[in-house]
Amino acid sequence: MLRVVEAHTAAFPQGTDLTRILLSLESGARLELEFSGPARTRLADERQGHVCFYTEFKEFAPEAFLSIDDLDLASSAKAGAKKLQEQFPNDVKFTSGRRSIERQASAMAPNIVTNRKWIEQTYKASPQSAALQKWVDENPTTTTAAAIAAGLQSVMSSWTAAQQRNFSRHITGDAFDVQPVPGTQGEKIKQAIANLPKLNWHTFQEGGLEIWHAQFDT
Repeated sequence: MLRVVEAHTAAFPQGTDLTRILLSLESGARLELEFSGPARTRLADERQGHVCFYTEFKEFAPEAFLSIDDLDLASSAKAGAKKLQEQFPNDVKFTSGRRSIERQASAMAPNIVTNRKWIEQTYKASPQSAALQKWVDENPTTTTAAAIAAGLQSVMSSWTAAQQRNFSRHITGDAFDVQPVPGTQGEKIKQAIANLPKLNWHTFQEGGLEIWHAQFDT
């Protein structure tokens, strides 16, 4: 990874001490890496048996496409996922379904690393989103994805199932995300998502990111 940094120095300012790198593989998997260390880190001589002079490995989060069974969805969302895949069997790829509180926090945290107001700008106003944003605001020195995820999880763990669902229907299995598809075919898939039965809400942008999300009533 430090060779990537060395080859693209313009993308990594001299004062940077936290770097996140997202790699998209041909298989559809994604690797998200987070490194922290002092500025001006240099490569060591490979004959010494290592490459990095100093780096602290923070996070390794592979993400691959999921089958409908892997999504572990509740009935309405599962029916919607099946209908969408039947319409576009070669194009629709699911990236997320039901999430535990831990996974929900981990999915949110990298976005907060780059935008401390991401929760406020992404989720509908509710006591739950306000509580999470309040935690972020009150912990300005907590800056790594892992530490932020732990803090968010501590807040969400106190919620009832109804409160969890009110914040994110991923937690109760009533939502799924789809890998964005470009061009005309993508527009057809968007229209099909908008017309799925028992759809509660859908969006193709969350907090400035392209995320195709659909959530359902029970």
